[in-house]
Amino acid sequence: MYCNGIVVRRQSDERYKGIDSCDSKGENWYFYDDPEFEQFYDEHIELTCYDFPEGSRVAACTDTEYIRKYIETSQERGIKYRLILCETDIPQPQFDPTGLEKTFLGYDYAYTGGDYYSAVYNEVPYVFPQFSLNDNELFETEGEIRAYLAEREKYVSTHPPLTLETGDFAVYRLWEIQHL
Repeated sequence: MYCNGIVVRRQSDERYKGIDSCDSKGENWYFYDDPEFEQFYDEHIELTCYDFPEGSRVAACTDTEYIRKYIETSQERGIKYRLILCETDIPQPQFDPTGLEKTFLGYDYAYTGGDYYSAVYNEVPYVFPQFSLNDNELFETEGEIRAYLAEREKYVSTHPPLTLETGDFAVYRLWEIQHL
């Protein structure tokens, strides 16, 4: 897997600690439309289907100065945040995590950009309850997520189109880091 970079995420009290930022679970890149951050976000992070072929880039940040600015602004505004280190099989972007203290969260299956919609969060409890998730509501091992993906593929082939979300998904190995 490639280390793609960091996603800054608003802290939430939800048990789910994955990458999805829909609903109340937390919000990724919560300053994306703030004039101080918007241009960098648009030009360096949210480079997905409009700028590159589908599935060739993850919306993660590799610029530690930008992330430090995000952290500083979050602290000034009293916003609690998390730093999520993302690894996928997608080669871009690439980030060197050497020296970072990280805590393994688990495996997620989510969009590579935008809202990072997670099939794990939105499907496993309701459509695939036979699968067990860890304390972060993610898969603990790569083998477990691969078994889920095989079942998901069978389900898609035997049910009406659009029963499950389709799109630019990737398997994420996620880590939380405390500081840069």
